[in-house]
Amino acid sequence: MRKIIESLKTFRRAYLVFGSLRSTVTWYRLTGVQRYAHFQKHYYDTAAETANYEADIKEEGIVGAYEAQNEWPDYETYLMKYVDESYRDKYALDFGCGPGRNLIKYHSRFARLDGVDISSGNIAHARKNLAYHQVPLPRLYVNNGYDLAELADETYDFVFSTITLQHIPVHSTRYNLFAEFFRVLRPGGRLSVQMGYGADAPRAVDYDQDHFTALLTNRGCDTMITSPDQPRRDLEQIGFISFECWITRVGPGDCHPQWIFFTARRPPHQG
Repeated sequence: MRKIIESLKTFRRAYLVFGSLRSTVTWYRLTGVQRYAHFQKHYYDTAAETANYEADIKEEGIVGAYEAQNEWPDYETYLMKYVDESYRDKYALDFGCGPGRNLIKYHSRFARLDGVDISSGNIAHARKNLAYHQVPLPRLYVNNGYDLAELADETYDFVFSTITLQHIPVHSTRYNLFAEFFRVLRPGGRLSVQMGYGADAPRAVDYDQDHFTALLTNRGCDTMITSPDQPRRDLEQIGFISFECWITRVGPGDCHPQWIFFTARRPPHQG
């Protein structure tokens, strides 16, 4: 009886989040990474409905502190630390590109900078935002939240991600995405990531936890890195080499005590 009552309570909480019986039933029937991805997609598609990125003043809903993020110097110092002139003829990918803020900011550093996001609403905003800033349209993808099935093997020389991965409180999903980054990188390619750091992050779960039933995101339920050995372990298990990291001050609008930037490489071809 207790399990039935708890199940009904869970269903009711989900219904309050999704607002429709069909979406709630779908979420309830799904398990594991697919259950959480269904919720996260719903969240960001809903947020995208009230956002606008076709003007100098951005109507928020997706990217908190848009302009402050754009001006934050630590991205240049750490996220783009190894992106030099040699990348001008290379392909890059922004995972969790949202409405395209980093696509606009960094597109000129690469031959092509593509974007992928869980939300079709975000990708629609990215197209409009890129057009408004007169940036040539790259390849933009909507993914399912736990893999990059739409992207071919060994396509990119550089894959980066900001903010996004810290909002996923499901270790299995993040690990699988790290493996997908490895797959789509060319041999010798580089991964560069920013995430929240610190044991006292509010509304955050342990790095190794699989919180499949989370019904909050975007600072409502994050993960927290408490040691650089956590992402290092995952990346090295997948096959990455040359792990480096920098623990820094927290960026605009975030509630983590600090940030961590880390980078690693896919090994070059041998022989």
